[in-house]
Order: sequence, then structure tokens, then C-alpha cells
Amino acid sequence: MTTNLTFEKLFFALSLTVAVAGCGSASDKKDETPQDSSIVATSITETIPVPTGTTEVFKEFDWTTIPQSNSEIGAFPYVSAPAGFYIQEKDSYSESKTGYSHLKDFNKLIIFNGQSFFNAEGKVAELKFRRKDENAEWNQYGFDSSVDKYLASIGAKLLAKLNITKAQEDFLNKDDDKAIYNHIIGDPYNDPVRFYALNHPKGKIMFQVSSNTATGEIGVVELADFEQTIKAPTAVQMKKDIDANGKAILNINFDTDKSTLLPDGQKAVDEILTLLKDNSSLKIAIEGHTDNAGTAARNKTLSAERANTILKSLTSRGVASNRLTAAGFGAERPLVANDSDENMARNRRVELVKK
Repeated sequence: MTTNLTFEKLFFALSLTVAVAGCGSASDKKDETPQDSSIVATSITETIPVPTGTTEVFKEFDWTTIPQSNSEIGAFPYVSAPAGFYIQEKDSYSESKTGYSHLKDFNKLIIFNGQSFFNAEGKVAELKFRRKDENAEWNQYGFDSSVDKYLASIGAKLLAKLNITKAQEDFLNKDDDKAIYNHIIGDPYNDPVRFYALNHPKGKIMFQVSSNTATGEIGVVELADFEQTIKAPTAVQMKKDIDANGKAILNINFDTDKSTLLPDGQKAVDEILTLLKDNSSLKIAIEGHTDNAGTAARNKTLSAERANTILKSLTSRGVASNRLTAAGFGAERPLVANDSDENMARNRRVELVKK
């Protein structure tokens, strides 16, 4: 693939010359366009915005400041390993077969442009790099130069570098104490993270790049709006599912890590009430299930609490208690593997099982 070859040639040239240069001399790259040459030549000296005043604020990103690029970028995640490196699997040191270490169908990366932060939501990949020769010394300068020059060559604009300050840490983690850990790669407290934006016909793409004297990581997000795939259950559909399968599977929304129903979750319980009123002989077991995030004990307790919330809501509105039972199974009975955000959402469910 053109993209992979370009990246490898960049690293090969750098490791031979150990100099700040383009992807090759004019004689080496006779077929390179003048546009590509100028992009690469300015990649290291590109001006980075200097923060002025407070940066503890989220703002919408201004894509009008990013010229559109028509460079060949290949397929998602749009970055491959330089020569002598490989991208490792998520939970092992073996080489990835997918081109990324970890993929989330919908998540976010926190992007910094030097003045403010931006939540870049969409498909997110994390890439962790290792040397193919385990005895070879890690070349941070070569890795950084390869990555930076490659991103510049495809038209990505360097936005800023970030070392997290105490004020920024408090700001980003104020609602979630793992926000920085989950949404910024590397160790931004000690190693500067570089942020890039690419405006391309394939989409709006943003990168985080981090490295130190031993490792290198890249985060990639292809921006996309959240697509709601969970539909509000109806009493009629629940009855059809129970008649056909002996149970109805519902995605009922609660507050995070709580058993408090959200408004659309209450609407789902209203439909269960209608189901039971319309079918006076029906008896059901309300079974709560979670994904595998968190501890097994907490998940089991939480799922039981949520099932009981539904039971109490129904009995408080006239459903006889002898028609209902409630139990929680935590993550013990997943519908699918907890290997993506979409699958984890499917496993966070309530089942109405006919008794």
C-alpha cells in the first residue's frame, strides 16, 4: 500500500542520515510532487500556537483552519509501522493483524489546539509500537521524525504539544477522574503529546502522538456523530418476543453506576406496566445484566439493584408482587463478547423472562 511504503521509507532515510530532512532528496523522489515536498520540508519547523491565558476550556474545533488534503492515506487507521517496528496486539507483544492495538467503534480522544480542548468523537484506534528486534535500541528521534514527517506529508496539521499542568488535570478530570487516562494516549504528565488534524475527503481525522525513550503510541479518531442503535421497547414487541423466545431483552437506561432510571428508562418501564396490565396472567422474572467493566461483585450488586428498581416501580403502580421476581447476574451471562463499545452496550440489559 502506498501509505505504508511512504512511512517505511521515511524511517529508513532518517535512520541512515540521522538528520532533519524530507522523505528523500529530489533525486531519490523524482516522482514526488512539489506539493508533497514542501509539506515534508516544513513539518519540523511548523509553528505551534503559543497558549495565551487560561486553556481550561472546551470549545468546538474550527475546521476552516485546516486546509483540505487529497493525499493518499490508505485505510483506517491511516498509519502503519515504520521500518524496524511493529504494532502490537492489545493484550500481548505479538504483532497486530488488524493494524491497531485497540479499536472502539465509538469513543473519543481529547484534542488540544494550544488554546482549548475539544472532544473528538468517533471511531477510535490506539496503536502501540515495538521494535522487531528486541535487542535493538529504541530510537525516539527516528520514531518521532518518521511519524511527524509522515503526517505532514499527507496534509495533517500540527496543532499543539501538551504537557498536562495541574490546572488542566483538575479541569479535565473534574467529572471523571480517569478522563485523561482514558482519552489521551501515553503519559501526558511527563511526555509531551502532539496533536494533529487532517481534513480529508474520507473524513475529519485527528491524531495524538506520544513517545519517550522506550515506547511510542499513536491515537487516531475518525470523527462521526453518535448513532443511536437502541430502540425504545414497546409492550406489543415485548409480548411478541416473550411468546416467541420465552423472554424479552431490553436496554433500559439508568444513571451511570446507579439504579436510578433515566427518563427514557422510565418510559421503558411504563411499557412493561402496559404489558402486564394487558396480560393479567403473565408472570415474569426481571433479570439485570451488565458488561464486564468494573469488579464482578459490584456488577452483580448493581444489576440486582436495577432489577429491583423496576420491580418496585411496577408494584407501586398496582402490579401484584406475586407476579414478579427480580435478580441480578452482573456480567456472568453476556450475550456477546465484551470486546467493543457496541457489544458492551448490548450486554448492559434487562431481560423479562416468562415464569
